[in-house]
Amino acid sequence: MTTRRYIFLSIPIICFITIIISVILSKPKSKSPVEKPGESIVSSENSLKNKRIIDDIRKSEKITQTVDGLFLPNYDKEGNETYTMRGKNTFLLENDKYKIIEPEIELMDDEDPGDEAKRVIITSDIGEMDKISNEGYLSDNVVVHLDKETRLYTENMQYSPGNKSVHTDEFVTITGTGLVITGKGCEVDLANRKMWIIKDAEMEMDGVKNDLFFMYEEGLGQGHVPEAPDMGKTVEDEKTEEKTIIRSNGPLVFDRDADFHVMTFNDNVEAAKGSTTVFSDKLVIFLDAETKVTKQAIASGNVLASQGSKIAKGDTLSWDANTQSAILEDAKKAEFIRDDLSIYAAKMIFYKNANKIDVPCAGSLRIKPNEKNIPEKKTADADAKYEMINVKWEGKMNYMGDAREAIFEENIEVRRDDSLLRCDYLYVTFNDNNYDLKSFDAKDKVHIVDKKGGLWNEAVGDQVAWDAQSNATVLYGTPFAILREGNTRQIISPKVTFFENEEKILCEGKGSLYEIGKGMNRTEETDKTGIKVTWLKKMEYDSVIKKAGFFEEVLVSQSGQRLSGDQIDAYMGANGEISKIITAGNVYFYSEDLGGSEGFGTFFTWDLPKNMGVLTGSPKAELRKEGSRTFSEKVYFNMAEGRITWEGRPHWQLISKEAGNADK
Repeated sequence: MTTRRYIFLSIPIICFITIIISVILSKPKSKSPVEKPGESIVSSENSLKNKRIIDDIRKSEKITQTVDGLFLPNYDKEGNETYTMRGKNTFLLENDKYKIIEPEIELMDDEDPGDEAKRVIITSDIGEMDKISNEGYLSDNVVVHLDKETRLYTENMQYSPGNKSVHTDEFVTITGTGLVITGKGCEVDLANRKMWIIKDAEMEMDGVKNDLFFMYEEGLGQGHVPEAPDMGKTVEDEKTEEKTIIRSNGPLVFDRDADFHVMTFNDNVEAAKGSTTVFSDKLVIFLDAETKVTKQAIASGNVLASQGSKIAKGDTLSWDANTQSAILEDAKKAEFIRDDLSIYAAKMIFYKNANKIDVPCAGSLRIKPNEKNIPEKKTADADAKYEMINVKWEGKMNYMGDAREAIFEENIEVRRDDSLLRCDYLYVTFNDNNYDLKSFDAKDKVHIVDKKGGLWNEAVGDQVAWDAQSNATVLYGTPFAILREGNTRQIISPKVTFFENEEKILCEGKGSLYEIGKGMNRTEETDKTGIKVTWLKKMEYDSVIKKAGFFEEVLVSQSGQRLSGDQIDAYMGANGEISKIITAGNVYFYSEDLGGSEGFGTFFTWDLPKNMGVLTGSPKAELRKEGSRTFSEKVYFNMAEGRITWEGRPHWQLISKEAGNADK
């Protein structure tokens, strides 16, 4: 047998001899005023209480030995001290159990037994220890000193030295720097510094250092000037101003490592602070090991968060204190909803201090206009829905609250009432006090669909812009934008402006209009009935009177007929097609169907359904046909019947071929 083994065997023998000597002498050692951690100078009240406990033990138990001032260390096989048992008074019973008054168990750290900061101390008013198994039962004012700041309080607790754990089914209270935890039942793994609150856990944290807000507070933007601090407030006053309360029905698991303390709440978790409440199946909180400040929090499983009128739903909600941001995620679709704005996406990032929301993936947004800004509707429209604005995108979305703007990217769709806008880039601004649109600017692959109909129901261009002040939409195209109404009408122009209030359209720059008639296909037959209008300066369309005006070097052509003038007006019929054309100024008309007849005058009316035109002049209109010139007050071109007539006293003039060409 080695010397080391002799030493190990001598340790319990020495302890046993020490106990016997203490019993024989019956002189307890006096305590020093400066005591070890966990010990206290016994007051007279405690002395009376201890006396009553001792009297009860003497009456109810069979005592074989009595020891005052117990000090019993315990060592492992390597000779390292694992724990020390102390007590004010100890009674050895005939059932091989100890009854200890004011017991204290000090457990050393496995990795560093000499580090007093890592030691755990358990105290109570009375304890009971099994002499054979060394298992103990503590009762009355049980306190577990987990570290310098953290304490666990309960009424009774069972101690198992084999696995270095304590357990209780009673109500427990845990206090630490800036937090209080309560719950029913508790188990502590003292070796691994891990703790479980069995059920009904509740934690209260100081709001100053542990901020679980995940959304921006209205009115506190980048330009916000904070109130001057109240110099009369103490740190304790500030801490009590606002608390974070967390509750759960299931177990609370408390882990410790070198850098973080991790608390995990389970089952029906509710975290509340001020106007913010977060519900979830699970909540994990990471605290800095030294400062006890919240660094990160992750809620998962059926997450429902609310802050005033704002609601967020998803699978997970994680909060990062360093970036002051929260990430809301859902495998299918997370939701962020408020009275006038809703966002749906698989992932959203909320930046509290910056008042910013980033959506780095596909999603959708719904905007409800402010009802105060909507004119009162007639009784017949009382049940009509407000014009909701719906935006979908496949790239990403960035919302900047202080600037009141949002940017959308890639395969964007904007739906409003009967209108649809598609593009690859969209910049939107909102009003200062609500989410009514102030302006928008769309670029790249712009495509607009308007189901209301009229002159057009589809538009294509490179860029479209709108602002609420003018209530006008401007469409740009390079070299031109295109308006279509199905396959019956097409308009091209570099710039198109839609005036919503006045129900007008303005096409600026050189452009053209082509109409083939509704229900017709593009065949050779349509070339005879299709109408084409070209202009140099602009086109104006008034949807109220259904009139289109064309300006400067205007040319209208249909089959073999051509009409030109400085200004031409076209009127739409009941079927939405051009039914009448009127021009004034330097009028020229040519009809191939009437043998190449030409007309010159100052005013021309063309009735398209009847396929007949009337030319007047000042003082006379002129008709040229087959080498002759006819001057009359009115000239009728009847393409339907293939004849020309005139009104008023005409006169004729024969012209040579050379002279006619010279006049042209």
